Amino acid sequence: MKLIICLFLLANLSVFAEDDHHDHSHQHNEQKKTKKSLSAHEHGLSVLNVVQDMNKISFEFEMPGFDVVGFEYKAKKKEDIKKIKNALNILSDYQNMVSMSSEAKCDQEKNSAKVLNEGSHSEFLSEYVFYCKNIDLLKSIKIIYFDSFKLSKKLNINIIADNKKLSKTFERDANKINVEGFFN
Repeated sequence: MKLIICLFLLANLSVFAEDDHHDHSHQHNEQKKTKKSLSAHEHGLSVLNVVQDMNKISFEFEMPGFDVVGFEYKAKKKEDIKKIKNALNILSDYQNMVSMSSEAKCDQEKNSAKVLNEGSHSEFLSEYVFYCKNIDLLKSIKIIYFDSFKLSKKLNINIIADNKKLSKTFERDANKINVEGFFN
């Protein structure tokens, strides 16, 4: 089942991938082996993928650099580097991004936050994985992301549970997803 979910996500993400026919440097090729290619994106629009694997639930955010720090280029000035470090600190704590209803009794197992740069584009990625003792009791997911990053306007949310899937776009003023009965 996990393989099917991964293949589904990869297929969906590849639809949005940019054309990759441009010159690469050696450093860029090495970096590309360890990350996803930067996908085409729209400023103000980020993506949240939520995937259930039995009692685990993972949240993966993909955010254009502009939405997070106000620029797309690789930071070189002290002021810009400080913005990147601050953003990564915010992204390192899932409580700045999402909150789940307590009935599910979820404990964080993993988190990561990074920034990717390619040409004149940058993208922030963060991931949070939880083990839930009562995943079937997960009733709601609160989106805190908009409070943390004021330049973001919309969030495409894709949820894949064992036998269900949901795709929805949320505006800044919508901050709660009702998922009662979705996970089992």
